[in-house]
Amino acid sequence: MGDQSSPLEENEMLKALYDFEATLAKTLSFTEGEFFFLQQSNAKQRNWWHVVNRKGQVGFVPSNYVAGVKVEPEFYLAFLNDCIKNISESGTMSQKQELLAKLNEKKKQIQISIKPHGKKAPAPKPPPRLDDCTPPNGVSPCFDLRPVVSQQHISEDRESSPSPTKPNNNVSQEDDEIRKKPAVGKTSSNQVSSDTDNQDDSQDSSESIKPNAIYEIVQAVRKETQLSHDMSKVAVETVLISLREFLPGGAARSIIDALLREANSNITCPKNAIDAAPDALRMMTALNALSKAANDAQQRGWALHDDAHDIQTQLLELISVMSNADVNISQHVLSSHKYAYVTTLVQYYQMETRWPLRQLLLQIDLLCPYRYRYILMDMSYPCHIAIVFWSEQLGVDFALFLLELIENPPETDVDEQIPDLFLTLVLAYNLQFEESFDNLLLNALETRDIAKTFCEKALLLLNREEDPVHIFDHEPAPAHSVLKLMIDVFSRKKTAEHFYTNDVKVAIDIIVRQLADLSPGDS
Repeated sequence: MGDQSSPLEENEMLKALYDFEATLAKTLSFTEGEFFFLQQSNAKQRNWWHVVNRKGQVGFVPSNYVAGVKVEPEFYLAFLNDCIKNISESGTMSQKQELLAKLNEKKKQIQISIKPHGKKAPAPKPPPRLDDCTPPNGVSPCFDLRPVVSQQHISEDRESSPSPTKPNNNVSQEDDEIRKKPAVGKTSSNQVSSDTDNQDDSQDSSESIKPNAIYEIVQAVRKETQLSHDMSKVAVETVLISLREFLPGGAARSIIDALLREANSNITCPKNAIDAAPDALRMMTALNALSKAANDAQQRGWALHDDAHDIQTQLLELISVMSNADVNISQHVLSSHKYAYVTTLVQYYQMETRWPLRQLLLQIDLLCPYRYRYILMDMSYPCHIAIVFWSEQLGVDFALFLLELIENPPETDVDEQIPDLFLTLVLAYNLQFEESFDNLLLNALETRDIAKTFCEKALLLLNREEDPVHIFDHEPAPAHSVLKLMIDVFSRKKTAEHFYTNDVKVAIDIIVRQLADLSPGDS
């Protein structure tokens, strides 16, 4: 497909044949079965297609991982609507208006190709006029075009007419045709009415879907399969997409389309049903049991019996729910009663001395959202303790330790993995320093005489346009760790001297090339 120079046909889209993980800049990751809108083919590199996915993300995909497939106009239209919505809601994007114009133009083409549901079928043709119907011999008008004449009048004409027997037989046959012709018109009329009813049923069925139906389906799948909320959502979407490909058009197709549109949105538990959700009840039961254990002063001060097994059971139950349930349910339960449950977890962690239980409490801490984790940290460690902790454990000595192992890895590192891993750690460590004058990493670099390996690997990452620290797509996105490191290092004269003259020239060439590759409007 990469060799094709012609665009796709009118109702064709690109469909992913395999999973793909993006490793290059301006490329998109995708899973098997995902659809794309082909924006344009790359004339220079025919192995790549420039596409837009359903989330409105623009990038390149390898041509041998996708194939052009015919899709239904309704599916194409729903895909374009989602693209336009996501692109409109996104932040700054180069050539955003041009892309929206192209998508809207394609949307209009699809809408024109779809027949309106309310349009009636054409009425049957009226019977021809009497004077237009002439038998093959061209002598007299035919008798089968007088259905309005009564049977009595026809019989009188037959009695008074001295016509021979053979013409009478012809008249009888033509009269039979008269009786049959209105039935044909009636059948056609019934068929048109039936088609119209089917179209109306298709519209009504798509509008009469129960609210939050897709969420209930996901929960039913999760209950029967013991999958997590996210995996159950993936399973339901996969089944719906497969059903849509096999089902014919009509009411069933409309229902599948409506469910798919709801599945593409954020599937969460309705707010009025969160407190009664099974996961919420399980969380509150476990948290109430932990609160009771934490408030048992006698047991905490001088244990009368071994309650480790009971507490461990409740902690494992809480970990299971928070790992598999809807995130909104966990957030709702933890924030209830003015974060009373979060306070309980902190207090119990401070008073618990048994390491197996403390380890489970730390796992719960990791499962908490970011803002709850900050509450846990602030309540667990007073400010003066936190300052001593960071300055003594993660100061200049720590940075020197990392730099030393990057330059001189131990002999046991046969595969030479430590320099790359520690460089990633250094990049992440450097992100916390906003100003160069209080940057502990730069202070450590100034005390070293040689940092050859460190500089070479930093230039290599800069050339590849890679950021090994950028793993998650959370917002707000952190700064590019490699660019920040290079800017910080060159902000001081002594640290910049670690780069040789040739290294500086290579860095300049890389920056110039990357600037030249930018499209108009990119930043």
